[in-house]
Parts: sequence; structure tokens; C-alpha cells
Amino acid sequence: MNHNRISGRLLGPVLAGFFIMGFCDLVAPITGRIAADFPPEMQGAVSFLPTMVFLWFLVLSTPVAAWMNRWGRKATALVGYGFTFAGMMIPWIAGRECALAWYFVGFGLLGVGNTFVQVAVNPLLATIVPGERMTSYLTVGQIFRNTSLLLLAPLVTTLVAWTGSWRLLLPIYAGLTVVGGVWLQLTSIPEPPRSERVAGLAECFRLLKNRRVLLSTLGVACFIAGDVAIGYLSVRLIDNPSSILTTTGFYACRIVGTLVGAWVLTRLSDVKYLAWNMAGGLVLAVALIFVRNEAAIYAAVGLLGFALACVFATFYAVATKAVPERANEVAGLMILAIAAGAVSGPVCGAVIRATGSAHAGMLFVAACLAYMLWAALRLKREN
Repeated sequence: MNHNRISGRLLGPVLAGFFIMGFCDLVAPITGRIAADFPPEMQGAVSFLPTMVFLWFLVLSTPVAAWMNRWGRKATALVGYGFTFAGMMIPWIAGRECALAWYFVGFGLLGVGNTFVQVAVNPLLATIVPGERMTSYLTVGQIFRNTSLLLLAPLVTTLVAWTGSWRLLLPIYAGLTVVGGVWLQLTSIPEPPRSERVAGLAECFRLLKNRRVLLSTLGVACFIAGDVAIGYLSVRLIDNPSSILTTTGFYACRIVGTLVGAWVLTRLSDVKYLAWNMAGGLVLAVALIFVRNEAAIYAAVGLLGFALACVFATFYAVATKAVPERANEVAGLMILAIAAGAVSGPVCGAVIRATGSAHAGMLFVAACLAYMLWAALRLKREN
């Protein structure tokens, strides 16, 4: 469906899918809360919880993209909602004193579900949005994704005040997943004809021969790795119980950035805007290695959120426009790149343990931003 007029009836449940996408990103900031329930000798294992989520993007993204040719995009998203619901509920049902293994099982299923959702929902949006407005609407989708993360700190703070624990967050987000699934199921969304051809992994990777697809895929990998690292580090940059509020500032500014980006990207080249933001983000990441003032940290983390607002939408749109006839396979590659988030927790955790400083972990974020700046400049030259 490639009309100039975009149906709000169709857009609503698809944008709700972006909101549910954000649930996988809650694991990095929540890891600190989970760690408090376990002894020091288990902290290394706890730092691998984000890895359990993002590992599945590496394992499943391209197979799911291939299966989606046969199943359809809507059905694929609904399967993902089912896994997401189970992943949220398992640690909750296991109880507050549960073994760490239950978190690994639950967050693993959350990663499986989110892989299905992200592979399906991005191309599902492409069926109802004109190609020339794709970057702008992907940016709008990120507003909904970031809203679920913006709500994280206020919800956790409120739940801890009322119940003494953050864990009620799990069934709340599980319930929202059910609502999103029912809404999508009841909405008839036109899709491209299904195909009995199931593209293989090699066929998906063959798209990387296209330079724009390659640069964009690696750009998404660096974006997710840096994003997860910021979530992991930001609550550790300030040594007080309210440090989780850094995530509120980060995602609030990212929502502002997506709103600004949705307007700017209708008037300016998407890769040019990306380059400007990555240059600013790199300066902020380097500054956070040295800054210790709390107010300055809150401000810098918030501005980083603004700088990163349009990254995924831009890289995804650039790759899709490079090979529009292979949108499903591109979706698989883009979501596979999200697996890069699996390295952030272990790498940043190791840096913190080696140096005794969370600020040193920002070197990893700076390296990710440096690649994205370079990729944006290359894409800008090839435009």
C-alpha cells in the first residue's frame, strides 16, 4: 500500500508494535536492580543478562526474515508477541527469590520474541507508508519505542515505593503486549503476496555486497551496541539511588530528538542529519569519560539521547531504499545487527571491573559513535 494518504486505523497497531519493541531494552538498566539481589561472586554472570536478550537477534533474525516470506508480516509479529509475553511472565511467576537461571530463561524468551517483532514490524510499516516518507515514519516509530523506555524509571521508582520491588513491571509490560497483539490481530493490514520461496542465510548475506547495505548494517550494529552500553553505564555514572533517572533523561531527549528528526528529515538529507548528530554524540561520549559533576552527566546523557534519536531509522531506510525488492531480507539483516547489543554488557562490565570506573566504559560508546560518523560521511558522499 503506497498511497500518499496514510490510514490512522492501520498505523495505530503497527506503531504499538514499536512500543513493544522497546521492552527488550529494559534489561540493561534493570540489570543493576537484579544484581542487588545476588552476591558479589555472581555479578559477572548477572552482567550477561543483556547478552541473553540480544544473542537471539544473531541466531534468529535472518531465518525469521526468510520464514516471514511464507507466513506474512502480521503473523510473524504475533508469534513474537507470544514469546515476549512468556519471557516477561516466567521470572515473575518464579518469584522474587528465584534463581538467576529463571531470569536467563525469561530474558532469553524476551529476546526471541523481540527478534520476531522487530523483523516483522519494520517492513509492516513499509506496507502502509510511501517510500519517500519511510525515514520520517520509522523515526515516528522510534518515538513509541522510546516511550516504553521513558516510562521505565518512573514506573520502577513508583513500584519500589509502593511494593518495595521493581518486579511488578514484568506483568505490566506482559499485559501491554497482550493488548498490542489483540489490536494487531483485529486489524486487517494489506501485505505483499506471500511466497513459498524461503530465502537462505547465504542469500540474505549476499545483500552485503551492496555497499550501502553493508555500511548501514554495520551502522545499526554499532548503534545498538552503543545504545545498550549507555543503558548499562548511565545508571553507574552517578553513585546514588536516583541514578536510574538518567535513563528518563536519555529517553525523554531521544523522544524530543525523534520529533525534531521527523520534521527535519522531510526537509534535509537523512545521512547529512545523521552525520551532524554523530559528530555531536562523539564529543559527548568523550566528555563523559572525564566529567564527574552530576548535573553535567545528566545533561550529557540526555543530549546523547537526542543525538541517537534518528540513527536506526536512517540506516534502515538507506538499506531498504538500496534494494527495495528485498525488503524482508534487509529487515533480517538489520535485526541481525541488533545482536551486537550482546557484547555491551560483558565488555562494559569487564572495563568497570578492570578500571574501577564506569566512566571508562564510555570508550566503548565513543568507538561505536566514531564508526557511525564515518559511515554517515561515506553514505553522504555516495548520495
